[in-house]
Amino acid sequence: PERLVPPAVYVCRHADIYGIVLNLLWLPVPVRTWGLHQFGDREACYRHLRDVTFGARYGWPRWKATVLAWLASFGLAALYRSAGCIPVYRGSAQIITTFRESTEALKRGESLLIFPDKDYASTDSEVSELYEGFLSLDRFYYRATRRHVPFVPLYIDRRARTITVCEPLFFTDDRDRKAQTAELVRQLQERLSGRGC
Repeated sequence: PERLVPPAVYVCRHADIYGIVLNLLWLPVPVRTWGLHQFGDREACYRHLRDVTFGARYGWPRWKATVLAWLASFGLAALYRSAGCIPVYRGSAQIITTFRESTEALKRGESLLIFPDKDYASTDSEVSELYEGFLSLDRFYYRATRRHVPFVPLYIDRRARTITVCEPLFFTDDRDRKAQTAELVRQLQERLSGRGC
């Protein structure tokens, strides 16, 4: 509990959908979750679920992916909006909107929950590659407050069905930003894999 100090950026892995569900049900602090912008719009959500999630990822036949995506898109898009998710515009200049909205939330004392693992379907014990762009939040937050934001790794133990809150990780003023980013990514991979918490 002493590691759950807002505002913070909580970092966890998807572990398929297990990490998202476990955190939203049991994380004892309110958070704003980052989510792909497509999930906030029912039609875009439907297409993403049909083509990417159920089609490409699960390899379901087109008819099955279409029916289930259509049904799921109603609930998922409504849940996304009602939960106050912060839209992520990956690969677009609109990503600046994600950082601005996130910085404003942090300034209001709201914490964020981000799932940066690239292989979001993986349930392996080791976390492989992470998206690094979310670490730029620190630059935005620092510019606005003159303070560094804590990045708090959350380790999911599927067998024990637990969330372990690891020590917060911070950028500092006295080191090269690029080197610190590489070091934070390495530390996050370790913590999300259950080492060093």
